[in-house]
Amino acid sequence: MEEIRMEREDETEPARGLRVLVVDDNRDSADSLALWLELAGHDVRTAYGGPEALDAAEAFLPAVVLLDIGMPGMNGYDVARRLREHPATRAALLVAMTGWGQDEDRRRSQEAGFYQHLVKPVDPGSLKDLLARIAAGFAGA
Repeated sequence: MEEIRMEREDETEPARGLRVLVVDDNRDSADSLALWLELAGHDVRTAYGGPEALDAAEAFLPAVVLLDIGMPGMNGYDVARRLREHPATRAALLVAMTGWGQDEDRRRSQEAGFYQHLVKPVDPGSLKDLLARIAAGFAGA
C-alpha cells in the first residue's frame, strides 16, 4: 500500500481548490489520496474503475482527473480517450498516476490526451506543486 504523508496547509498560503476526480482500482490508494486532497482544500470525488470514472466525470465535471493506467477491464488510456471524446469532460486536465514509467508508457499517455504522467509512488510535494500550477492557470484564465 502506498503511503502519502498528510501535511497541514500553511494558513497564510492562498488556497484555490480544484475539482479533482481520483480514479484508481486500488480503493485504499484512491481513498487515501482523496483525503489528502480534501485536506489541501480541493473538492474531490473518487471512482474505482473505468466505467465508474466516466459516469463520475460527467456528473462532477472535474478540472483535474488523477487517473491510474493499469486498471482491469477499461484501462486508463481507454478512459482518457473517452473523456476526451465527450464534450462535457474534454477540457479536464488528465494526470496519469501509474506504476508504468517506461518511455512507451509516457508516449501512450500523451497520445491518449494526458497532461502529465506521474510514476507511483508519487511524491506528495510534486503533486501539490503540480496542482498549484494548474490552479494558478485557472485563476489566470
